Amino acid sequence: MAGSFVPLVYAAGRPKVGMGTASLDVRKVDAGGHPVVIGPDALRVLDQEIGSASTASAFFILGDTNTLRHCLPELLAHVPTLREASTIAVPPGEPSKSLAVCQDIWRHLMDSEADRKCHLINLGGGVISDLGGFIAATYKRGITFHNVPTSVMGMVDASIGGKTGIDLFGVKNMVGAFHDPAAAYIHPMFLKSLGKRELMNGVAEMVKHGLVQDAKHWDAVRTAPLQDLGTLALLIEHSAEIKAGIVKRDPREHDQRKVLNFGHTIGHGIEAHSWESPHRSLLHGEAVVAGMVCETWLSWRTGSLDRGAHDQVVEHLLDLYPTYRMESSDPHRIIALMRNDKKNSEGSFRFSLLTDIGEAKVDVAISAAQIQEALEHYRSLVKGHSRKA
Repeated sequence: MAGSFVPLVYAAGRPKVGMGTASLDVRKVDAGGHPVVIGPDALRVLDQEIGSASTASAFFILGDTNTLRHCLPELLAHVPTLREASTIAVPPGEPSKSLAVCQDIWRHLMDSEADRKCHLINLGGGVISDLGGFIAATYKRGITFHNVPTSVMGMVDASIGGKTGIDLFGVKNMVGAFHDPAAAYIHPMFLKSLGKRELMNGVAEMVKHGLVQDAKHWDAVRTAPLQDLGTLALLIEHSAEIKAGIVKRDPREHDQRKVLNFGHTIGHGIEAHSWESPHRSLLHGEAVVAGMVCETWLSWRTGSLDRGAHDQVVEHLLDLYPTYRMESSDPHRIIALMRNDKKNSEGSFRFSLLTDIGEAKVDVAISAAQIQEALEHYRSLVKGHSRKA
């Protein structure tokens, strides 16, 4: 890690949070509409908090088949209050963020006679956080839910901030609502169940946090031994803290929360395009990395970012992540998919672009021709780049 970066947690002598008669090793970070509970005892806090929720009529645990297999035993070992909860399983992956899956879950809740006092526990990564939050926001006009992220993506991004949503007609997060969880509980030991690709999928969001908000965090993430779970846990906590701080200042994305969209405007278009060719489907973080390469270039091309910073960012991203190979006609299709992006305003594409490493500006109008140019530049980079082992 860069010597100037000092993680805020898991250090010797770190203060503990008092919970009744117990002193638990956690930190609570204020995300505005909800707290983020981080640390080795985060699940014990969940157990105490739902155990004291005397008005809860029932508990339901939503997860995909992988998280229920690999992470549910860990959850129940630390949260005995949930041992009698019903489980709801969905297939893993982005296709579960659909109206059809929502209907199945709503039907299950109805068949179980779940009322407005039931609680939903979202056990999973970004897909489960988005889907479960949307279910909670809409079922009987809103029920209480708790996010228990099991992936890096969930821990540093999707579980924090109250954004919920599903995909519609191939467009990412087209239908959704703001609905805050009661809390998000970050338990890094869940990451033992993940492979390298899934871990790196979430690291992409950590890279983004550093690029738009904290240059020291960017340095720490790009130089850290990410295969070491202890190191990764430290970086996850700081990234979650960055996300929570931004959300607290702008909970409904009217202004500065938009910096978190860096890499996502083009990235969502690339991600949706990759779904149309299943043999080259990308994970969300992989698509965002491609988007960050394009949008870093736009930051330089529009005069916001100097060439040295541009080159440093792009070189690191291309070395760290697999690239997305496009045919000559693909940029036109990607731009077509972007035309329904919810960040667009008054018929114009709106971007968050870098002004320096650690700083960004929002609501930059970019034309389709400029996006085309950025995508063509990305294609040329991919053709000429040999990724490091």
